[in-house]
Amino acid sequence: MPKATRVEKTILPNGLTVVVERMPHYPSVTAGVWVESGSRQETPATNGASHFVEHLVFKGTPTRTYTDIYKSFDRMGGVLDAFTSREIMGFYFRVQKAHFPEAFEVLGDMLVNAAFPENELERERGVILEEIKMVNDTPSDLVGDLFLARAYPGHPLGRPVQGTVGSVSVMTRAIVMRHYRNMMQPRNMVVTATGDTTLKETRELVAGLLGGLRNKALRPLKVPSFKSGQDVFKRNHLEQAQIVMGFGAEPASGPNRHVLMVLANCLGGTMSSRLFTEIREKRGLVYSISAEHLGFTDTGLLSIQAATSHSKAEATVRETIDVLKDVIENGLSEEEIEIAKDNLIGGMILSLESPAARMGRLARNELYFGEQRSAKEMIDGIGRVTAKRAAREARRLFTADNALVCVMGRSSTLKGDVLSPLSGRT
Repeated sequence: MPKATRVEKTILPNGLTVVVERMPHYPSVTAGVWVESGSRQETPATNGASHFVEHLVFKGTPTRTYTDIYKSFDRMGGVLDAFTSREIMGFYFRVQKAHFPEAFEVLGDMLVNAAFPENELERERGVILEEIKMVNDTPSDLVGDLFLARAYPGHPLGRPVQGTVGSVSVMTRAIVMRHYRNMMQPRNMVVTATGDTTLKETRELVAGLLGGLRNKALRPLKVPSFKSGQDVFKRNHLEQAQIVMGFGAEPASGPNRHVLMVLANCLGGTMSSRLFTEIREKRGLVYSISAEHLGFTDTGLLSIQAATSHSKAEATVRETIDVLKDVIENGLSEEEIEIAKDNLIGGMILSLESPAARMGRLARNELYFGEQRSAKEMIDGIGRVTAKRAAREARRLFTADNALVCVMGRSSTLKGDVLSPLSGRT
């Protein structure tokens, strides 16, 4: 029988949090360093700096070239990767147990001693500009950025993670280095590990490599304000209109987060969900339509996204609102609620088979809750959601003054006030 897993946590003297889930029956270790820094911590002039840093730490240190870094992980048979979001940067790897100390030493060197060579910065600037073009040529990605910019006007949450052509083109090494130094603060960081390791082993590695980091003053986060309405982003060349509909909701750690997860799943999380059934299966308006609760530190959205031909876009929006009205007026059936709950719980349980998913879960718990939350707590929270609670949340959310509808397509795609059916409700 496999030994039970165990989650342990410690905080280093410099404020850096270390969380380990020991899984001795796995022959590997998956570990990551998570930094509370993303486009949200940037100004218009530094938009894209976090993403730039993410790319550049792979380009070498005073003692390692980027080739040395890649060859190290190739020899270990491991994987090394990173990402940047609006609120978090993550650097993570998976290796055999025997290679864990070496892998963490390489990653620690990358993060603490990044050299940011000028020639590599210029080369990577070109790579990022191509990435921005790729996003701009991917309608489903671009409409998400445009929607958030419209939802949170003038707020960092509305800025694209990758930056803009304008901001990245003029970003200097000094700007990137300053941003790097400001973000790499231990109280801003969490290290998580899962697999065949212990808290003692991981703590010693982290302390040796990241224990020398020191804290600076952190810029306080500006609380965002959601702006409702409707808008069309003109893109006449597109074959399809891209639709995003969002409603201001609770943050990732909000008390009603489980209700929001179930409500979103009932609406557009599965092939038997209400929107998929009504908009695709019965009316044939779209190929796919989805809904999710998008949670940030201090705000959130329940968002719905779909794509359809320009001639069907307005009908899709209006039919979607009709579905929401029906949920407001008549609620959701017990069967819909139970399917959504079972689907969410099943997906979460299956994800526990992945060490990487478990490692990410440890990090999100620390970053959004400041403590560890068990899988059982989440399962129980979802299990307590009732049709009555979901209907009450729907009535609270789905109002015209809490709704934003954005369509990217031809200028004639959306006509009239599509939100009027939700007006007059509080």
